[in-house]
Formats: sequence, C-alpha cells, structure tokens
Amino acid sequence: MYKFIFIDLDGTLLNDKKEISEENIKWLNRAYKEKGITTIITTGRQLGFVKDLYDRYNCSFGDYVIASNGAIIKNIKTGEYINKDVFNKEEVRNLRKIYKEENLEYFMIYTENESYRENNYEKETLQQDKILVENIDELLERNSELIVSLCIFGGEEEKLIEAIKKVEKINKFDNSPICVYNQTTNGFTINEKYFDVMRKNCNKKNAVKKVMDKFGVNHDEIIVIGDGGNDLPMFEYAKLKIAMENGSDLLKQKADYITDTNNNDGVAKAIKKFIFEE
Repeated sequence: MYKFIFIDLDGTLLNDKKEISEENIKWLNRAYKEKGITTIITTGRQLGFVKDLYDRYNCSFGDYVIASNGAIIKNIKTGEYINKDVFNKEEVRNLRKIYKEENLEYFMIYTENESYRENNYEKETLQQDKILVENIDELLERNSELIVSLCIFGGEEEKLIEAIKKVEKINKFDNSPICVYNQTTNGFTINEKYFDVMRKNCNKKNAVKKVMDKFGVNHDEIIVIGDGGNDLPMFEYAKLKIAMENGSDLLKQKADYITDTNNNDGVAKAIKKFIFEE
C-alpha cells in the first residue's frame, strides 16, 4: 500500500504557466483524504517558491518539503530541518568563475527563500520570481549572511557541456544532466537549457531516503513522479516510477509508466490509474 508520493514541480505538477490545474489538485486531495497518501513536493526550486504554492492552492501537501534538489528538507509548519546542505561563498565564487569562462547566458543562486540571477546576455525573461543582479560576487560581499543552497548554469548546450566538465573536475559537487525550462505566459514562451550544481551527495535520491527514514517507510510504499534529469536519482528508490510524457528520454526509459504531459493533467491521470484503478 502506498503512503507517499514524491513529486517534482516544473514540467510535472506545474503546467507551463506555472500553475497547478484543478484536476491535479482534485486527485492529490482525494489520494490523501480517501487513501491516506501524503504528497511530498520534491523540487529544485527554493523553499520560498514552494511556500507560495501552499498559500495559493488548497492542496493536501505534506508538511515536509524537499527543496533545492535536496539541499533543504524542512517542515514548513514547525521549522524543523531534516537536512540543510549549503555552499560556502568561496565555492559559489569558483562556480561563477566557470560561468564567466564559458561565457554562459546566466548564472543563478538559490537561497532558502529567494533566487538571484546574473545575466550575461540581453533577453526578455518571464521568470519574475528571480531577482536580477549585476554581479553575484558583489551580492555575496554585501550580504554576509546569505546562505546558498543551489547554483544553476544556463546557456547553449555545447557550452554547458564544457562547464559540466569543469564542475566535475572540482570533485566537490554533484550536478544534474542538462535540463530544459519551459514557461508560457500571455502567448510568449521561454525555453532555456540549464544544469544544477549541488554539494556532493546532495540530490533527490538521498533526500527521498532521508524522508523515508524519518517516517519508517520502504521503497514499495512510495511513488515518484518527475520529468527531468534531476529526477533521475529519486527513481532509484521507488517501486513505482512515473515519468511525464514531456519528460526527458532518459527518464522515460527508467520509468515504469509514462503518463500524459504536464499541460494535460498527467499527474491526475497517474493517480487515477494507480491509486484508484480508474
């Protein structure tokens, strides 16, 4: 019997407008109220973004949130941490140096509640939840208490590949494969390639395991649902692994089932099929 659903946000629970559909909310709520299955958001997003979702939607999410690809695991009601694995400022500066060397399009850092983006190009952006800064090094200098949980590189795929090679040589970090970010607002679409960098052994797989240990559940009692490269690690633990139709080819190869797209209530359809057998 399933007890938890670990679910990604972008490209999975969220549609390309960055909204949770009424159909997805309906079936997540039914899973909790009728079957006692708790949904744990498991995202690369910062914790503050997830808190905003909790405020906006009447959805039966669990109190614990896995944010920044597992760097932060926190009970948002009590403030209890299961995990808090953050960069020091020198590590962020070294990663920013790679961004500059490879002439990438942007470099981002996530704190627990905010995200800061340094652009290296002129391009309209719809990511209004990002705070644009001229120089992340200067930001770190001005804010001595700023704690960074995740770094993100964005740009052309060939340059991202070279950046990944440099990150891997440092041997202090883990990184996701190259992912794609999609957002559509008012008929305008943004499509960006990026990869995430975390502290060593900081990923969704280890984060899911920490939550499982907290509640004493095993792999055949959880479902994981995702779409991207940073979801691959958590697929290793679950008995039931569900990929979105819009997901990466590699993730779909590892999945037990491929549901519909994030824009067509794929999460709701998976819950209906595997929890309610409808």
